[in-house]
Amino acid sequence: MYVSTCLVKMSADLCWQIIRNNHAYLLKKRNVYKSFSTEPNNLKNVNSLRYNGFCRRKVLGVDPAPGGKGVVLTYKVPKYKRKPAKSLIRTQLKGGPRRALNSIRRFVKNGNYRKDLKKAALRRASAIFKSQRAQPYRKMRRTNRKAVRDTE
Repeated sequence: MYVSTCLVKMSADLCWQIIRNNHAYLLKKRNVYKSFSTEPNNLKNVNSLRYNGFCRRKVLGVDPAPGGKGVVLTYKVPKYKRKPAKSLIRTQLKGGPRRALNSIRRFVKNGNYRKDLKKAALRRASAIFKSQRAQPYRKMRRTNRKAVRDTE
């Protein structure tokens, strides 16, 4: 794959200059001046070097867990930068929203990780937890049929 060779052979800046305007995950639309990206580990889905999931040496990603409960924290280990298959590590956090958000916060702080991604990762994780919450039951309002007939 072309992107994995970018990771191995060149710097992040040179890799970004090559894939900036043309890659498989790029979304461009007419009359929309900001281009988006659907690549994995891109926290804001914005096509920029800061949030890019391919080129950076340290990457952070938050995705929903496969069972529908919890989130999966994905991060890149610089130790395996020449082995792209081993470089991504996935950890499932399913102890509840408060506990998972605290563990993401601690991971970024204690692991000397990229502080600029902390807020974006927390927002994405909280949005995933909000979508996984059960929707409250709503009673259907009954219409007054007699009043409806009288108006006709």
